[in-house]
Amino acid sequence: MDEKIEALAVRGDLKQALLVMAFPALITQVTLTIGQLGETFFVKRLGDEAIAAVGAVMQVGWIFIVVSMMISAGATTLVAQRWGAGDLLGARKVVTATLQQGLFFGCILWVLWFFKDIFWDWLDISDDVRSLATIYLAALIIASPIFSIEFGIISLYRGIGDMVTPMQSMLAGILSQLLLCALLVSPLGIFGIGLAFTLSRFVILIWLLIRIKKSQLRMLSLQFIEWNPEEHRRLLAIGIPSGMQFFMWSLASTIYFGILSHIGNEKESTASIAALTAGLRIEALAFMPGIAFGIAAQTLVGQNFGAGKFERARKGAWQATSWCCVVMGLMALFFFVAADWLASKFSNEELTRYYIASYLRINAISEPFLGLGMTLSGALRGLGDALTPAIISIGALWLIRLPSTYILCHWLGYDAVSAWWAMSLSTIISGVLTTLAFWKRKLVATSN
Repeated sequence: MDEKIEALAVRGDLKQALLVMAFPALITQVTLTIGQLGETFFVKRLGDEAIAAVGAVMQVGWIFIVVSMMISAGATTLVAQRWGAGDLLGARKVVTATLQQGLFFGCILWVLWFFKDIFWDWLDISDDVRSLATIYLAALIIASPIFSIEFGIISLYRGIGDMVTPMQSMLAGILSQLLLCALLVSPLGIFGIGLAFTLSRFVILIWLLIRIKKSQLRMLSLQFIEWNPEEHRRLLAIGIPSGMQFFMWSLASTIYFGILSHIGNEKESTASIAALTAGLRIEALAFMPGIAFGIAAQTLVGQNFGAGKFERARKGAWQATSWCCVVMGLMALFFFVAADWLASKFSNEELTRYYIASYLRINAISEPFLGLGMTLSGALRGLGDALTPAIISIGALWLIRLPSTYILCHWLGYDAVSAWWAMSLSTIISGVLTTLAFWKRKLVATSN
């Protein structure tokens, strides 16, 4: 080794290591949420057509997230395992392959530009909205290679256990995005909003690169030149299932939305969709710690697995899971108790408020199980197994949530409350199955 590797996850106190990784990851998720809300605030100044345009682009935007997950999931796991094992040469190979995939998939996303009219036709948006959506989409596509490489480098930082640098870069990026939105929205309209997003991606990437000199990531020398097909295969073996999991989740969410849109009469269907939208936005507060602990568990388990400290890896996973379940359980308790109050803040319609409150109470029951699934899915990915959590998640959605929702709401004629029960049940089953999958998993050394 060129230098001594300091891996708190492998050698330090587990609780301290978990706190050091989970808290910055949580702040990063909060920052991203603030950025989305802030951008929405500025878009609102341009009117409903601009809001609709951004919403239309977001229906395409999930493709960018699928690609980013394909790049980042494998990189974090493989770097963590080799970092924990002290294998700098192996980690450098992963770094090179990650950057190459980031550049390749980022450029591949440019192809979306040639299919934009098909998307707009499918969404059936007006000509004015279509024109604005095209401008905003152009900004996302231009930034796609930067976005993909940026996510790749963030995953490398996370792999070595550094969650602070990604947090700092995201804070700098979101701050610059909101400042640029404030400056550019009046003179440039939606083009200014898109330009602010693109320039903020540059800010994040520059920050990540500058901080390398002060980070242990400097030991892994970022470069694009060396080609190693085996490293690409290993990255994709983890990345493809992770990307497919999100893809199938997005598709299932769209179908679930469609089922609700045909419940009962027009008033009931409108109230159902409004309640689902509001409920998801409120529940997103609980998703953030789940994502944060999942990221921490992936790195913690990956480093200890690579170091051959299998019992420590298992203990760290359960520690992260218990903390996540406590946090999400407390948030679920708040949702349950304050359901009516929260519902009143999101709608003035009595039926919609009833559906929102029922959504929050019913899904509060499954919130700890969601924490189980999100954290232990991260732990399984840390072991290099992205397929198992993908199969469980996709199965719960497509074999339980969607069929039961359709049967209850359309065959049996129940209202949206039954759809919330189907959602909660599928979340509970997914969490239980993920827990069993990790519990039964034998941790043994593998060749990376």
